[in-house]
Amino acid sequence: MPPRPVGDRLLDSLHQWRYADLTDGPEALDHELRAIDAHRPVIEHAKGALMLRYGIDSYQAFAVLVRWARVTHTPVHTVAHTLVHGICEGSPRTEALQGPLMRWMENRLRVHDPEPAGTPEPSDWSRSDD
Repeated sequence: MPPRPVGDRLLDSLHQWRYADLTDGPEALDHELRAIDAHRPVIEHAKGALMLRYGIDSYQAFAVLVRWARVTHTPVHTVAHTLVHGICEGSPRTEALQGPLMRWMENRLRVHDPEPAGTPEPSDWSRSDD
């Protein structure tokens, strides 16, 4: 059986985590959605970078951000901020705060498939840089 397209796997991951979020209760999902809305500009920039890098649409790019956030146990807006300011712009402040996350994301960006190949080691990535 040939491998499934990247977009299909990303959407499957997003649906899997969506249903997992619903089991946590609506309060957790509501809080996450409000946080995403408050950080929409940086998330949109990050989606654009992922769309350019992987040749995917905006929904798939958001699925990548959500998946990377889940795998690294990091808020979506922090993943987006690290991608935009740390990797795309090379901000030294972001490097100081999110160095391990930046290195993990840089490795993911070097391969053609954005799907993570395992759970990363560092546990201190959830520090917010806002």
